[in-house]
Amino acid sequence: MNELILSKLEVADFNANFASIGSVPRAILGDYTGLSVGTPSVASNANTLVVNQVNLQTFTGAAALTSTLPAATVGAVVVLIITEDPAGGTNTMTIDCAGSDAFRTGSVIPTTSSNKMAYDVSTAGETSIVFTPTNDTVNFLSYDSTFVFTCLEAGLWNVNVNAKADIGVTAGAATGTLAFAS
Repeated sequence: MNELILSKLEVADFNANFASIGSVPRAILGDYTGLSVGTPSVASNANTLVVNQVNLQTFTGAAALTSTLPAATVGAVVVLIITEDPAGGTNTMTIDCAGSDAFRTGSVIPTTSSNKMAYDVSTAGETSIVFTPTNDTVNFLSYDSTFVFTCLEAGLWNVNVNAKADIGVTAGAATGTLAFAS
């Protein structure tokens, strides 16, 4: 039966339907059509991410960096892509929610534990995500890693992390941590 359904699927129909679902679901799937691309200005190791933009983030671990999300308004999309290898130190990259916004309870992000992949789950009221790299080439989160923030309910951010590992990551050798915090 599935073969029959798939044989009737027209690519043009799929593309038209996919385009009509809106920027939030498309962004989650890695389609950033319609978003601008830019690099947020950094001052005093801090920046503000721009809504409806692919934010290209330079972070090496040599200095701490705090990025603040814009207000979580329904339909907002914020994409953050790490453009450098964070093998240059152990300083943190923190992503903070603005004002009283928070991450949706039950959100899941990757991390490591004992050199293996693990996952952190957000609890009510958590307002930050903190990445702590290691000063080597086995960070599970490296350049081209992507964070996609979407808002479906005012005041709450959903997050999807597509981690791209450092070249040295192998079975039993994955470091760096990513965790929700308040």
